[in-house]
Parts: sequence; C-alpha cells; structure tokens
Amino acid sequence: MLVTIVLSLFAGVISVLAPCVLPFLPVIVGGSLGAQSRYRPYLISLGLVVSLLAFTLLLKVSTLAIGVDPRFWSIASGVLVIILGIFMLFPDLWTKISVKFGLGNKSHKLLDRAQNTGGGPVSALLTGAALGPVFSSCSPVYAWVIATVLPAQPVAGFVYISAYCIGMAGMLLAISLLGRKLIAKLGWAANPRGWFQRIVAILFILVGVLVATGVDKKVQAWAVGNVPIISDIEHQLIPKQTGSEGDKDGGSGSTSGSVSGPAAPEFTGIKEWINSDPLTIEGLRGKVVLVDFWTYSCINCIRTQPYLNAWYEQYHDQGFEIVGVHAPEFAFERESANVQRAVVDAEIKYPVALDNDFKTWAAYHNNYWPAKYLIDQDGNVVWSHFGEGEYEEAEEQIRKLLGSSGEKSKTTGEISSTTVGQSPETYLGTQRARGFAGEPRLRNDSNDYSAAKLRDVNSWTLDGRWQVDEESITSEADGASLSYRFSGREMFLVMSGPAGSTATVTVDGTPANPGADVVDGTVQVGDARLYKLVKFDKPQSGATVKITFSKGVKANAFTFG
Repeated sequence: MLVTIVLSLFAGVISVLAPCVLPFLPVIVGGSLGAQSRYRPYLISLGLVVSLLAFTLLLKVSTLAIGVDPRFWSIASGVLVIILGIFMLFPDLWTKISVKFGLGNKSHKLLDRAQNTGGGPVSALLTGAALGPVFSSCSPVYAWVIATVLPAQPVAGFVYISAYCIGMAGMLLAISLLGRKLIAKLGWAANPRGWFQRIVAILFILVGVLVATGVDKKVQAWAVGNVPIISDIEHQLIPKQTGSEGDKDGGSGSTSGSVSGPAAPEFTGIKEWINSDPLTIEGLRGKVVLVDFWTYSCINCIRTQPYLNAWYEQYHDQGFEIVGVHAPEFAFERESANVQRAVVDAEIKYPVALDNDFKTWAAYHNNYWPAKYLIDQDGNVVWSHFGEGEYEEAEEQIRKLLGSSGEKSKTTGEISSTTVGQSPETYLGTQRARGFAGEPRLRNDSNDYSAAKLRDVNSWTLDGRWQVDEESITSEADGASLSYRFSGREMFLVMSGPAGSTATVTVDGTPANPGADVVDGTVQVGDARLYKLVKFDKPQSGATVKITFSKGVKANAFTFG
C-alpha cells in the first residue's frame, strides 16, 4: 500500500505536465495574482485538493445512487469558471450586484472585497474548487483508483486519491509561486484592472466555455494521442494487475511465492454459497485449502478453470479443498442465478462463495482476478499467485502440503493462453472506456453515433443508436454496430440480450475465422457471459472486426487472447 501511495503522489506531480492540464496553467498562474493576498496560490491549491476529493465522492454517490450523469459536474465546473472570469473581467460587477440585491451585509463583505480586488481568499478557493472536476479526467492513475480500487477498498482508494491530489496541488503551487514571483516584478501585470488581468479573465471564460461544452475533452484526446509521453509514464505507474479485469497490458505475468506464517483471513460478508453449506477457514483446519478469487466473465479466470477442476478431481479425496470466492466485476455478475449457471457451465464441483460486497476480497487485501491463496492444514497462507500461469508450481505446492507422491492431475477441455502483443482489455462503459473514436463523444445517454475510420490498433467505434452508461452500451435499434481494430489470435466480448437476440460478426468484411460461439457468422445472444467471437490460427495485427447487433443487446467489455 505504501508503494502505491508514493506512486500516486508522483503521478499527481507529473500529471501537471500532461497535455490535458497544460492549457489550464495560465488560469492557475493568473488566478494566483492579487496584490492584497500573498496566500492566493496556497488557497487555490487547497481549493483544488478539497474539490477533487469532494468531486470523487460526489461522482461515485451520484452516479451509483441517484443516476446523475457525471457530465453534470463538468458542466457545473465550467459555469463556475466562467462566472469567476466575468467577475475578474469586470471587477466592479459584484459590487453592483451586491447593492442591487441587498447583499451588502457582513457575510458578503469578504466576497465583495475579493471580487473588487481580484485577490480575495473566497475567489481563490472558488478558483481551485472549480478546477477539481476538470483535472479529474487528466490522469490514468486517478481513473484506475476510481474504477478498480475505490469500489472494493474505499479506505485505500481514498488514500490513493488523496496522495494523487496532494502531488498535483503541490506541483501547481510551485508553478504558481514561481509565476507570481516573476509577474510581481512587473507592476502592470498585478493591476486588477490592467490589461494583463483582463487577458487572464478572458482565458478563464474561454476555459469555462470549453469545459461546459465538452470541447476540452476533444482537445485533450487530440493532445494525448499526439503528445502521449506523460500519459504513458502514468500508465506505467499503475500497479500491474495480471488478472483479467485490471490487466491493461493484456499480459499473463504473475506474482507468486511461498510466504510463511500469516493466518488466512476468515470468509466474511458472503451472501450465498454454491455447491456447499457455509464454510469457515477454522472449520477447514486439517485440510489443504486453495482460495481462488474469480469472476465468471473474466477470460483469465476462464483460462485458469481447467486446472482448478483437474486439481480438485485429483486431490480432493486426499484432503484438498478449493473455495472459489466470486467477486463480481459487472452488475449482472451479482445475480446468484447467473453465477450458478456459470458454475454449471464450467463444471465446477467445489464450493463457491458469493462475495458481492468484496468483504472477503478486502480481508485478503486482494487486487486481482484471478488470485490464488494456498492455505496449509494449520490455517496459514503459505503460497500465493496472481494471474494466469505457474500451474506446475501451484500443483507442486499442493502436493508438497498433502505429502502426495501419486500421479499428477490431467486437464481436460480446451486450454488457451494469452498472446504476446495482444490488444488490452477494453471496457465499453464511460467509467473506464478508452480507445473510442467517432461522433458524438461517448457519454451516458442515448445517441445516434456515426462510425469513424479506425486508423489505430486498439481503437473502436459505434454506428447507429446506442444507450451508454457507466459499464455498458446497449443497442437501441436493429443494425446498430460496433467495430474494433485489434491484435491477437482471439477476441471475446462480454454481452447479454433478450430472448432471440443476435450479433453478426465479420472480420475485415467477411464472416471468417469464427470463434466457438459464432455459427454461420452469427452469435445467438442470451445470458450475460463472455462470448467467443473470433479465433485465428496465428496472431494478427490490425484486423478489423465488425459486430452488428439486434435491438436490446448489451455489451460490457472486450478481452483478447
């Protein structure tokens, strides 16, 4: 956790140099001016930190609890920046408003002075506060914490976000102080009614208009694509989650090793058990136990499943138990019936615990799908592994604890693996979407989309009418389509649809190289699960897959192999 805090702090520092932040630096420096208050830079930085933290909480609460579109907060932020710019451009305006509406009491005198001098503490705090929602979209590290850490580990997520905010505010403060020192030497620049301050005010207004209308996102997207170095560095700072849903690089690397002594945390917050009555770590003492964190639409988990089934089959009678802790990624994975169906389809015979609230996940301080924790007969975690691979080592650890010298397990069914250079996992909902091209921009709403020409690998586009929300897109008319240009051998899509739903699949314009779920170019879409769409004999680079949906099909995320 300490390492991640430090990385988050550093990410906040370097994000000030990112293309999406650079256009706002004149506003930060200009807003720090004011002859009457040397504390303005500090107040702006404080306002930014508080605003980012508050915006984070508002975003999660409003979008999850009351369905407020996250765009609402960006619009509000833009309007606030515009208002501040107007008062800077016309410093006597607030006084006139105050007199006209009788606001000249003591509680408003501070704001009155702030807008007349251009240097008051209230306007400084408001300046920082207005920029909070704007800066929230400028960092992959911020997005990673919001999307993957905060829902499962609220305390840790808030600590990481706080470190990121402090790093960013500290760097902005340094820039503001340097800029203020330079401009202080130029008397004309500090005059609140001078031409320099009016230029700054106009910049405020222009930035506010860009933010409120969403044009700033297009500028940011262009900048990130053409000046990607800072964003690339930030992506490298994100802790590598070699399990499915956090694996942004599509790799199959792992973290494993023997650890001695820590007592295995108890199962907690489990909503339901499948294939078993409720179990406890204490009650399993005397057995060798493998706790496997998984979620049923995760391709990395699916590729691990044949090995788990084989180990259970081979060693269960020798005192070996597996407990699959199902921690859902998507809303449909919280449904017991869906998980039970997936358990049957995957031929899982060992106990499965539904950890819908991530309580057991948090008890193990887990961050990965899949993740394995091997527990000895005394209830201690002695080995762990995150991600795919290392199957031989895992079995050796199991055999050593059991004292087994007999035959090893034999896997059955299809065995697949990752491909070097494959496309990264791609989420389609607004919360974690990346690589989207087309018009209009992707947002939580119902819209008619126009497909863009896909020039870059790992980019995707929509055509037709779609309903978009935080974690999925839903076709609202027959013929709505999605195109993705990918690298790898296989393409998978998590989706669902009402009875009779279909999706037709073409690769570079022809119904070739079908995956296991494609028959005569068409997928019969029903239950929410991972569908296998494309399979090549050899890895491809830049193949364009077009999927045309019937009305009502919901798609969540692509994964690749």
